[in-house]
Amino acid sequence: MSDPLSTLTQAELLALALEASRRGDSGHALVYLKEAARRSDASARALFMLGSEYAQLGLASEAKASMSRAVEQADAFPLAHFQLGMLHVVSGENAAARAAWAALDGLASGHAESYLLAFRRGMQHLMADEFDAAVQALREGVAANRANEPLNADMRRVIDAIEHLPGRQATQETAGAALPPSPLPEPLSAALDDVDAGHLFISAYTQRGKPH
Repeated sequence: MSDPLSTLTQAELLALALEASRRGDSGHALVYLKEAARRSDASARALFMLGSEYAQLGLASEAKASMSRAVEQADAFPLAHFQLGMLHVVSGENAAARAAWAALDGLASGHAESYLLAFRRGMQHLMADEFDAAVQALREGVAANRANEPLNADMRRVIDAIEHLPGRQATQETAGAALPPSPLPEPLSAALDDVDAGHLFISAYTQRGKPH
């Protein structure tokens, strides 16, 4: 008996996965995306969507593996590079995050996704415990990003977590001290864990101009 999924095209699989994700049906979304990703004609978009779905389920290793395949297949996929970097940050892999984000260097100021540069700068400040600078850069990114509101919502959650850190006032008063970067405080780690990959999953599919 033939597999019903084998009769579906890539476009049909991605459309069904998107609809399943919107319903909160991760099981069916994964089935469709894994089928799309295993085929020889798997697109960078399919791999990105699978990585985002894995991230939403808390499967970090699988998410990073699929997202890495996406950026290898399509260098001109800024959102995938940024999201891969975020996955590395959540895993405490700062060097890997910086490597993933290096691909964003080529974004010109007029590029539709140049706001990712501000988000990257904010996250790099955050990784260095430079909380005021992180908030400023993330706010700049939110103001510049008029195309991807779900991502703005995620960044606002990070900003809120920074601003509500225990002892934030003390941190501001000692900002000039030469202290080595420390692991992200628990509230910030929680905020990053809550970054909604499902929102990015949907927005990445519906935005125009992504690799096919």
